[in-house]
Amino acid sequence: MAKSSVHLRRHKLKLLIFLLLCAGVCYLLILVLNTTSSSNSVTGENNRYVMVLTFSKTEDKAFKDSAEDDKLSLLTLYEFLDVMVDFDGATCLQPLTEHKRADQELHQEKLYNQMKDSLESSWCRFITKKWSLHIKNTGPVLKTHLQSTTSTNGSSSNKFSFSVSANSILIVYQVCNIAQGPFVMRSGLFHRSGGLLNGFGRMALLEFFVRSKGELKIAKLSNCRWTREIARVDRGTLEGSNDVPEYAAFGNKFNILRIVTNNRIEWTTCVSNWKLCPEKPYVKPTELSSVAAPICCGTVLFQMLKDITWALTQLGVDYRVIYGTLLGAVRSQTVIPWTCDVDIALTKVDYGNSSTYSSIAELLRTKGSHYYLGISYMGMPRGHMLMAPYIEVDTTPFFDGPDDLEGNNLLFSSDIEEAIQGMLPVSSGWRERRYVDFYISPSVWLNGSALAVINNEQFVTLKDIDYELTNWYGKGYLQPAQRGEWFGCLD
Repeated sequence: MAKSSVHLRRHKLKLLIFLLLCAGVCYLLILVLNTTSSSNSVTGENNRYVMVLTFSKTEDKAFKDSAEDDKLSLLTLYEFLDVMVDFDGATCLQPLTEHKRADQELHQEKLYNQMKDSLESSWCRFITKKWSLHIKNTGPVLKTHLQSTTSTNGSSSNKFSFSVSANSILIVYQVCNIAQGPFVMRSGLFHRSGGLLNGFGRMALLEFFVRSKGELKIAKLSNCRWTREIARVDRGTLEGSNDVPEYAAFGNKFNILRIVTNNRIEWTTCVSNWKLCPEKPYVKPTELSSVAAPICCGTVLFQMLKDITWALTQLGVDYRVIYGTLLGAVRSQTVIPWTCDVDIALTKVDYGNSSTYSSIAELLRTKGSHYYLGISYMGMPRGHMLMAPYIEVDTTPFFDGPDDLEGNNLLFSSDIEEAIQGMLPVSSGWRERRYVDFYISPSVWLNGSALAVINNEQFVTLKDIDYELTNWYGKGYLQPAQRGEWFGCLD
């Protein structure tokens, strides 16, 4: 849509924005009023929409603070929904990951294909099957032409109509039942559906759509794209909290354990038992049957260990892996599978400095990893992962073509069906989700260092390893404390 035409319409319209909710995410009631009317009355029921944002906002500035491009995108969605009355809502493309834009000079067919590729870069359709949620980016791609109408007095109105004239606007859109980021929806339907709920953090938007049972009709337009600022995601009322109830709440409400998207498989909880999680070095699975299987809690702890020690190294903070983390490195070169935590010692100064933990969290956030770090349960500084257990993988082989949502037998093999037994209901306990413990390092631990190997990666530890392990666990520290069948977190 040309910015000049949108600018003209913005002089003909007045947008009144009211902040209604800042729970898991925010939504705004948008009343579109015709300024040519002396009474400023609403110009019809279809002119009332809700804009749903994926971040919390404490002030009535969500629209005013938006970039000009986002305001234009909002108007584009409003105009589309005002004409396409069979749609419940509409959204724009997600922000670009690369600095490129559609080339408007391309041949029409090539431009259409480019738009189609852009549309298929974010969520479109979902289903739930058994205990698994499948979300795909593919969906029907359609196109239409819209043109602003002219009233009897010659002025341009805020109504659009179908047109194929030279001045009409080509709208290429995808028919979906879910949106991945901000979206606009008819307010009556939004409120009748129950709106957004507290307690689901980053899962609030997904909870809303799964609750809709796939019955909403959402248009994703290629003619507009959200900026990074408005498409950001936070935990809403849970932001800044060390409590992570959202995955258990979501999993238990819908009996969902696994979430499969185009390039990622997430689990609402990790698994910990003798059969699935042996005490041996972790190797990222390559066989499809293993890729789709539950993720061991020891693997989650290893990811936490890698993330936090990476950040400590980047910040120049001296650390040592100690206690059970070091024991696992020496005994089996892995994280002990039944342990509940990772143990890291810091200097007394760094341990007592709150900025140590906030700096780690901020640095990890810049690379897309979300953690709470700081004073936590029982008054100790701890680290808690604010993400679900996940593996990044191309999930195309698990589906029979782009239109398949059900998934093939690889997603529901007999081994996987057996492995998920007992995982529901999902525990919301902080120990079951695993965590990092920080300790003050005595000065003797800082006199020299050695390297501990865990899952074929090196971490800094104490110089006199055997002496310290014997002191902590006795001379038989190489013998596992758990033998035979075991389940859960057993520290």
